[in-house]
Amino acid sequence: MKVISAIVGIVLLLAALVLSYLSSNGEVMLAKQDAKIMEYVVKSQEALKDEDVMEALKYAKLAIIVDPTNRKGFKAYEAAVELKYKPTEDLMQKSEEQMKPEVEEEIAPDMGC
Repeated sequence: MKVISAIVGIVLLLAALVLSYLSSNGEVMLAKQDAKIMEYVVKSQEALKDEDVMEALKYAKLAIIVDPTNRKGFKAYEAAVELKYKPTEDLMQKSEEQMKPEVEEEIAPDMGC
């Protein structure tokens, strides 16, 4: 009986030490997590500057995976999606030209009515 009590006591002591260590390093882990998110967001922004949308989306998704509650990753993803689906100036001009009707006035013959 004394052996079981000693083993339980040692296990509880070790669990308390582990929890104490993890709780004191929680702030350090959060700082590392935030640094990793910022690294991915910066890489996503650099890819957007180079107009590499797929690379920007990849890094934005990685930032979201690291911490889904952090808005920075979602903002980077939103910027990449906007660039992906944003029509270029040439396409907009072509579509406007296509939308203009090319109606030629037909002169109907006078039917005498």
